[in-house]
Amino acid sequence: MEKCEAHYNVIVIVVEDISLISINIIESYTPSNSYYDRGAADLKRIKEVCEKYENSQYNEYPASAAYRNSIVNDEHRLVYLDIPKNLLPNLQADVLFILIQSTAASKPNKRRDLAWRKVDFVQPDAAWKDHLIIDQEMSGKTPLEFVRLFFDQGVVNPIRDQTKIYALQKDPEEFGVSSAEVECFLGILAFTGIVKMPSYRSYWSNETRYPVIADGMSRDRFEQIKKHLHFNDNLTQKPRGDHGHDKIHKVRPLIEMIRDNFMKIPPEEHQAVDEKIVPTKQKISLKQYNPKKPDKWGYKFISRAGESGFAYDFEMYTCKGSVDVSDLGVGADFVLRLARGIPKHKNYKLFFDNWFSSLDLAQTLSDQGILTLATVRANRLKGCALESDSKLKARERGSYDWRVETQSNAIVVKWYDNKPVHLISTYAALDPEDTCRRWGGKRKEYADVKRPYCVKEYNHFMGGVDLADMLLELYRIDFKSRSKWYMRIFFFLFDLSVVNGWLLNRRCLAAGQKPMNLLQLKTDVARALLSGASLATPKRGRPLNSTRLDGQGHFPAWIESKQRCRVCVQAHSKVKCVKCEVSLCFTPNRNCFLTYHTM
Repeated sequence: MEKCEAHYNVIVIVVEDISLISINIIESYTPSNSYYDRGAADLKRIKEVCEKYENSQYNEYPASAAYRNSIVNDEHRLVYLDIPKNLLPNLQADVLFILIQSTAASKPNKRRDLAWRKVDFVQPDAAWKDHLIIDQEMSGKTPLEFVRLFFDQGVVNPIRDQTKIYALQKDPEEFGVSSAEVECFLGILAFTGIVKMPSYRSYWSNETRYPVIADGMSRDRFEQIKKHLHFNDNLTQKPRGDHGHDKIHKVRPLIEMIRDNFMKIPPEEHQAVDEKIVPTKQKISLKQYNPKKPDKWGYKFISRAGESGFAYDFEMYTCKGSVDVSDLGVGADFVLRLARGIPKHKNYKLFFDNWFSSLDLAQTLSDQGILTLATVRANRLKGCALESDSKLKARERGSYDWRVETQSNAIVVKWYDNKPVHLISTYAALDPEDTCRRWGGKRKEYADVKRPYCVKEYNHFMGGVDLADMLLELYRIDFKSRSKWYMRIFFFLFDLSVVNGWLLNRRCLAAGQKPMNLLQLKTDVARALLSGASLATPKRGRPLNSTRLDGQGHFPAWIESKQRCRVCVQAHSKVKCVKCEVSLCFTPNRNCFLTYHTM
């Protein structure tokens, strides 16, 4: 151990970026003994000096130039660094005591003694400092062009390539598939969400045949593409248990491409973060249970959507322990990551429920210039002494109490309806108070119940994600896939792209232009995608109805070998139609040739 000189320099390093540290010499002192032993007395002295000079100005140096050896306690991150002399040429010491304060860890400590007071809330400037960009030129786009803003060739072509790679990995014979066939496959999926049948084979069955699908692609070709459809190379996936293993490796590129396209759209002023469930009954660890959702079992996505229902960003929940969690908690981390796409210091309003919210999260977003309003759990409001449930219940329905955290200027409101509800906000408070209609009470009738402004604001703008869920459920693709768990996620992403395309179409309508409903848009998109069917593998013996019934050029011809009759199926015939190229009975007892071309 190196022997110390007469005195040493105390240095405070505040970490504000992972790539930079800030260094400032603030005091020199004599250590507690003659050797550099990192004793408790020295640590206490360092902490005292650090607190004394908390607001000092700092110079920046690269963090990678220093060696770190961390000791962490509940208030500070105490770190000892051996700083090379060339970084600090003015110092006359070989070994230095260093303390690093992480700004992310220190913020909650600055508010560890919360000041809850029943005082008037200081209303901040909540005026929106941005505007919603509406491109009127986009009103002339076709429905398919709107959807292709999100599910474009940059998405389709990688699907085509990965499908070929997966097919070669499974079978040495080359499997050819084109982008047009992938789009035709998507068009069929879109139609299956509109016209429901018991199984996908029903669309090609003689009894339940659906011509738009059956004429667009043969059933065998559809099954081939469905069998080999893939979105990422299996050989690049890290084994389970290894560092960096990704549970959703198979769909990760697809998710990221769709997310990037969604985030290109200018956001609305009011946005909400909430959970959505993609229904599935697959036996897989990714499946979650939420009893409060219409579909209780499925893959959980955390989504950020606008008031209109447009999904601007989303993230898939990959189970507890799969990602690092900050001191704010896993729910707050989701909100902070999804809020990265919101312009800062423009007074955008963000809403979320009590699974995500806390006072620390509200303050963190407020520091970024994002105003928040959320429900919050009572056990996350340390030291906030609101009126008890019994006292509020004894008063009239709609009674409320509030407290203001004066250091962060956040208000908490406890409103008693059928049961108590806690809300926390950094911009919406009590006034203007209004009333809402509620059923119940001793008389079992509707009554006007007073409510503070924050309750009205939350109820009005929190439903963006639920609105998107409702729109998705109207014409959702509902194929069952026992072996490929990720197909449900693929269907969900395509459906979400269609819904977002429809919502963007409504936003960009020109003055006086009639809006298109979702069913019409999805039908037009499906037909446009199927228009590339001529590039797909040719189909045998099933002409279009317009050809079969046109009454022109249908002549019988003799063939050498018998083939099964297309109409009666049980019999075989040596007669075929030269135009339709199908075999048909043409005998004194059965004239299937006439039946086929007239019915």
